Amino acid sequence: MKQALGNTAFSAGNYADAVKHFTDAIGVDAANHVFYSNRSAAYAALNDYDAALTDAEKTVAIKPDWVKGYSRKGAALYGLKRYDDACDAYNKGLQSDRTNDPCKPGLADAALAPVRPLRAACRGGRRPCTRRS
Repeated sequence: MKQALGNTAFSAGNYADAVKHFTDAIGVDAANHVFYSNRSAAYAALNDYDAALTDAEKTVAIKPDWVKGYSRKGAALYGLKRYDDACDAYNKGLQSDRTNDPCKPGLADAALAPVRPLRAACRGGRRPCTRRS
């Protein structure tokens, strides 16, 4: 019941309510990895990436063979601008399932994130686009 309320709140964009409902669900069954995963997504939607990472790490600790946990972890790390760590999380997920849709684009985004500001500055031919170490 609590999970359904959380899913409904999340779908409606009521992320703070979703966090509350998923927290209540965890109170009923703290061993359910899906509750932590869903709460991680809600925290990420609120830009609380530290909390999202904590829940994502709990998700993969409970169910290390569940790919979605690694996509949640990658998303949280991406939000924290820890792009190399995000790539590691997405790659870990892809080790289990090479076709995982959330991991593939997440990995591509994380891999390109550090160079995006440089590319934006280089637009229009104002200066050569080279990455400096």
